[in-house]
Amino acid sequence: MLLWRQHFIQNTQMLLLAAGAYIGVIFFILSFAQLGNDLVPHDLENFRGFLLGFVGVFGVIYVGHSFPAFRSKEKSINYLMVPGSVLEKFLFELLSRIGIILILLPFLYWITFHLQGYFLTMFSEYVFKPIGFEFLTGIEPTQIDDFAWLAFVIVSAVLLGYVLAFTGAAMFSKQPLVKTLFALAVIMIAYSGVAFIVIEHLGVGKYDPPDVMWLLPNNEVGAFKFFSIVLIAANMIMLIVAFRKLKEREA
Repeated sequence: MLLWRQHFIQNTQMLLLAAGAYIGVIFFILSFAQLGNDLVPHDLENFRGFLLGFVGVFGVIYVGHSFPAFRSKEKSINYLMVPGSVLEKFLFELLSRIGIILILLPFLYWITFHLQGYFLTMFSEYVFKPIGFEFLTGIEPTQIDDFAWLAFVIVSAVLLGYVLAFTGAAMFSKQPLVKTLFALAVIMIAYSGVAFIVIEHLGVGKYDPPDVMWLLPNNEVGAFKFFSIVLIAANMIMLIVAFRKLKEREA
């Protein structure tokens, strides 16, 4: 409770300004896009597209600045001296960053989307159709046999983006988000290069594995199961790395 009280006392103004900026950017971009479409109100497809964009971008930016006390030596010392175990401080940062944005950012987006929609209908002959709150998290069923695995893939992939930014903030003291994005870019380029060499030049791409081969999915359901397990494991590993880094700073 001490960490939460200290956090909100010190950062209330900053959080309110950030929320105001988030709402303002959403309102402006939605209005600009609607003006470019002859004032036709946004539909469900637009709602989901903008939702992923705004929550994704702003969420990564916010999570990428976790552990703000680590940005300077003096603040780090004061933070580490605050009563509380390493696990308590880790969970506080995790919940105050990733936990909050998963609830607050979609909710603020939903409110702003409707305020903007109703506002611009005053200047056109179109009628704005509200989007139900359930569409913030609802995923329409597809032809996939085991729909739960698709949900796991989507949720785990979104969480991995936040967890990578969170782990980078625990590892880097200066410009953590920039360094994290740079490190990910280098890793992805290197991985793509190795994959290209293995698939194209070593002939792996021509290999047709039998249906019973373990861990090589050969159908849609198997692919979603495989990638959901990989993503969940990646999330857990990155969180362990972030926790170990925080524990090193406490030592």
